[in-house]
Amino acid sequence: MTNIELANKAKEVAINYKTVYANGMFGQPITDSIIQQKAKQLSHWYTASRRAMLYGLVGHGYFGFDCVCFVKSITFWGWNGNADSVNGGAKYDGSTDYTEDGLLDKCTNVSDDFKNIEIGEYLWTDGHCGIYIGDGLAVECTPKWDNGVQITEVTNVGLLTTATYGRTWKKHGKLPSVTYIKTEDKKDKAEIKPIEDSVLVPLLQLSKGKHRGNPLICTLQTLLKALGFYDMDIDGSFGPGTEKAVKEFQTKTKIACDGIVGYNTWCKLLAIQ
Repeated sequence: MTNIELANKAKEVAINYKTVYANGMFGQPITDSIIQQKAKQLSHWYTASRRAMLYGLVGHGYFGFDCVCFVKSITFWGWNGNADSVNGGAKYDGSTDYTEDGLLDKCTNVSDDFKNIEIGEYLWTDGHCGIYIGDGLAVECTPKWDNGVQITEVTNVGLLTTATYGRTWKKHGKLPSVTYIKTEDKKDKAEIKPIEDSVLVPLLQLSKGKHRGNPLICTLQTLLKALGFYDMDIDGSFGPGTEKAVKEFQTKTKIACDGIVGYNTWCKLLAIQ
């Protein structure tokens, strides 16, 4: 595939699929059997609390990944989100089963200078990895924040984004078997769109006590009310009632319950497909 196709595939998984971080999984649908299998293989990671969390997702359309298995499954193994396939459509290939460090060793043009990073490059830091998708954004699978495949900011690049969370990476490089077509990020901060053609472009982060009167708060309250999480007047004021509704919605949709309406919460509210 090309680097553009890889970046688009990574974004598609982050936006369109329910995912959860699960050590050793490369896109398997979350079922009782896969949890039991992985718990035997990696008993130190699959603690009782983690198993209980995963069992709670069975039957709800979730796919499990860890960071490097996410990269391998969409880059080399053909994962396609097939819920009827034991591996989500991926076909495991042992010849490309690299660790985070091993995959970095297979990359070309590896650098710690992020000025000229290209779309679709491999992102690496100690014990973790992701894919650069352009405009200062990455897709990574991490137990942090939303606990799954998610879009985050690459703080090394320094572009203005609307990503709720960000990470500083140590190195990047061009993945094997990916054809890199030269493209450029939008360097003018005034013109940056975190995701092309996304309805999220004009949105900003909302939180309690801020942005009073902003019409987006009315939009937020309207959406929450339509979904049954808000039973107060739509007044454009982000007070305790709105924050409570946001947290209930975040808990229900299994994203970070912080009461802050950022990128990932807007994605769930707007049900972007």
